[in-house]
Amino acid sequence: MKQAGFFRRIFSLFYDSLIIAAIILVISLLIVFMNGESIDSNSFLSFIQFGIILLSGPIFYSYYWIRNNGQTIGMQAWNIRVISLSGGEITFQQSLVRCISSVISFSFLGLGYLAIIFNKNKMGWADKLSSTKIIKAS
Repeated sequence: MKQAGFFRRIFSLFYDSLIIAAIILVISLLIVFMNGESIDSNSFLSFIQFGIILLSGPIFYSYYWIRNNGQTIGMQAWNIRVISLSGGEITFQQSLVRCISSVISFSFLGLGYLAIIFNKNKMGWADKLSSTKIIKAS
C-alpha cells in the first residue's frame, strides 16, 4: 500500500471543504426561511447555526470514512482512502481524533499538513495522533 502524497491529500481536502461549505449554506438558508428573517446573533437559532458550522465537518468526514470504505467524495476523486495503521477500517474514535487533530494541524499555520512533505512515511499530525494513514486506493 503506497502512502498518498501531500498534493493529492490537499486537493481532496479542498474538494471536501467545498461540499461541507455547501451543506452549511443550505442548512443555514433553511433556518433563515423557517425563521422568516435573518437570525439574531443572541438567539437560540444562532446557537443552532453555530453548532451546524462546528459539527458539519466532523459528521461529514466520520460518516464517509466509516461508511464508505474510508473515502470521502474528494478522496474518491483523488483516488485515496484512510485506513488504520493496522491496515483495516478506521473506528469512530479514530475518525473523531483525526477530525480534531486536523483542526489543530491547520490552526498551527498548517504545520501539521506540511509535516507530510518532510515525513518519510508521508504522515501528518492527524495521521500520527489517530493511528491512521492515507493511502492510494487500488
